[in-house]
Parts: sequence; structure tokens; C-alpha cells
Amino acid sequence: MKAFTILIAKMCGMLLGRIGRGSVLPGEIAIKINKNILSYFKLPKITVFVTGTTGKTSISGILTNMYTQNGYKVANNMKGSNLEWGIITCLIMNSNLKGQIKSDVLVLEVDERYVKKVIRDVKPNYFIINNLSRDQLARNGHFDIVWNDINNQITDDIHLVLNSDDPLVTKFGINHNGKKTYYGLSKTKYSKKTVDINNLDVMYCPKCNRHLTFDYFHYGNLGNYRCEHCDFKRPNPDFEAKLINNFSFKVDGQIINMNNPALYNVYNLLASYATAIITGIHKLDAVSALNNLSLKIKRVDKFMVDNKECTILLSKNETPISYNQSLDYISKQERDKTVIIGFNNVSGRYDLKDLSWLWDINFELLKSDSVKKVICVGNFSYDIATRLKYADIDEKKIIIYEDSSELLEAIKKHGNKFVYCIFYFDMEKVFKRLLKEA
Repeated sequence: MKAFTILIAKMCGMLLGRIGRGSVLPGEIAIKINKNILSYFKLPKITVFVTGTTGKTSISGILTNMYTQNGYKVANNMKGSNLEWGIITCLIMNSNLKGQIKSDVLVLEVDERYVKKVIRDVKPNYFIINNLSRDQLARNGHFDIVWNDINNQITDDIHLVLNSDDPLVTKFGINHNGKKTYYGLSKTKYSKKTVDINNLDVMYCPKCNRHLTFDYFHYGNLGNYRCEHCDFKRPNPDFEAKLINNFSFKVDGQIINMNNPALYNVYNLLASYATAIITGIHKLDAVSALNNLSLKIKRVDKFMVDNKECTILLSKNETPISYNQSLDYISKQERDKTVIIGFNNVSGRYDLKDLSWLWDINFELLKSDSVKKVICVGNFSYDIATRLKYADIDEKKIIIYEDSSELLEAIKKHGNKFVYCIFYFDMEKVFKRLLKEA
């Protein structure tokens, strides 16, 4: 029965692959034939899970690239199919009929809400948890629910790779008796003594419930923290990055270059570096792989519109940390620019109108003199504009386009030479369709 299920799903995957599809459906078919299919696979000695609110796809892609450059055969759900069906599809397409994974390394990006569904049968040797924050309220509820769902599945034979700068992530290590490796970023010139918006996810010590003290913040909840009433504090990272400039940092005595200046990129590369080292890659080989990445940044893209350079930054709605990282990226571009913000739907899953998450976004970063115009586009353009006015953005700079089909016209008419677009996935589709039609 096991071999038959895998065979049928493989055939389905190969047929769909010819038309550029098949990242999910083979797994859906397999689990309908046999609901226990996940328990049948034999995993390689290096099996890595990657989860977190942001950075999952980037870290799994970087790791896959690093292992491949160092001669390992790697299986990875690179298409971002990180839910149960997508993971089953990845396992099926990379195994023989006996369920043996035919690779040296298995790297799986796992959605934080689906860890509990997958890890029962597919247990990693190494588990990277990059960050946890409020995200998609209708789906996730409170972030403590997500934390508990993950923590309840972690056993002491799993080597945890944790972001030491996130107190909610280091909380996983408190009662873990297995191996732990921490990575983090030291204080930078961008670090702040206080938060820009009073919206911290974790304000209280997870051990004694007293108020946490932060010496500085990088962004969101990430920084250097301690409890003055017990021994909970930011763990000393085994791998600590020191920022050299906007495009490079030093770790382990080695310099690693970055293709964009956003601080989240440091964490993605650092998590990948730490995991590569503890799984047997020599540090010089790891650095060489990172400095020769040919990886495309999934959520950053560039297009030319009427001789204007448009940079698209895809940001998930209902996920303030994602939006704030995009705004942080834009704020570091000192040249004159136009910023476009737009979405037609709050959620890709549910019919939602809740916009409370907009008030957890640091739109105040757009008050810079280098931001000449802010264009609000789509069904919620007036809501976005209202939030911008409360952020003290000059009302003369705010332009509204309710109809997203006028997006290119807005760029041509109001855009500077450099245009930065913060889009939800639905607006990206509109933009690319309009470009193709043009």
C-alpha cells in the first residue's frame, strides 16, 4: 500500500510538473489514499526544519544553496509549499517507492501552524526557529497559541537553532534538555533605546512574569533584554554578527556580504551559517557559499516603468513585522523617492475587513524629506491614507487611487526616478498583469 501510494503520487507530480504545477496536489492525493503516509518516510541524517513568522523561505533557500555548493544532494520544498500537502509532495518526489529520501540533506520550510501536524511523523535533527510575532489573527489567534503548539512537539533529541534576540524564541530553550545553538546580532548604529510604537509582543519575563528590561532594540521585539528579578536574559549567541556596514557583517571572524541592507537579512544569513557549521560544513566553505549566493530574494523585485525604477517589497497583511521590515528597508534608501502602498484584500484566506493591524506599523518612518509622495492604491486606499495622516505624514504628499487598474498611471504621473511599492500579494498580481498588458 505504501509503495502504491507513493507511485500514484509520483506519477501525478511528474505529469503536473510538465505544466509548471504539482507542488501540492500529489501530497493531497497521497494523504487521501493513505492518511498515514507521512509516517512511511525514512529521513537522512541531516534533516532540518525552518519555521517562524518571517524568513522561512529565505533561510531554507539559502541553506539548500549552501549544502548544494558544498557537494551535498539536497531535498527541499523550495516552491514555498510549507503546509502539510506541500511537505508530503516534497517527500514523495524525493524518495524511492520504499519511502527512503534520496538525498544527503532534507531542508523543510514548515509553516508555524503546521509544525504540530508534520513533526509527529517527520522529526528533524535540527530545528531553526527564526522569530515569532503576531501574525494573521483570524488564522493564528494569539502568538502564545502558536508557541505552545510548537513547543509541545519539541523533544530533547532535536537540536534547536534559536534566534537569541527574540525572547519568545529563546523561551523554547528554557526547559529544553537537548542541544541548543543560538545566533544573534550585536548592537548596531540603528539600534534604539526605545521602541517606535508601543506594540511589543513580549513585555514580561516568561519565567517569573515580571517586566523585561531592554537595553536596546533592533526592530520589533528583537534586541538585548534581561529580567531584573530572575536569571532570564538574552543568551550569549554561539554565532554573533557584528554589522560592518549596510551590506556586510562579521561572524566567527569571517565577513559575509548581503544583497540588501535590511536587518532581517542578517538573521536569515546568520541562521543559515550557524546551521551549516553545526551540521559539518567548514566555516570557510560556508562563507564562500554565502558570498556566492545566486538566490533571488523572493519578496523583493525590480521593474522599469516609464524610465522609473520600481522596487516591489511584498509584505503580508496582518503581519506588522513584515511591513515594518519593508519600511525599514525604504528608510535606508537616502535618495528621493515615491512610496506606493496598496492591497485589495486584507486576507488571502478569509473575507476580512479588520484593519487594526495597520496601527502596529511604523508608518512614521515615511516622514523623511526624501519621501516626496506616498500613493495609496486599492480598495482600502482611504484607510491607508487615514493611518498615514495619523502618522503625521504631510497631507500634501498623500495621493489616493481607489482603482488599482490605474497603478501604472499613478507611477507615471507621480513617481520619482525611484519608486518603492509595498504590496500585498494581490496587488503584485495586478501590477504584473498591467505591465504585461502594457
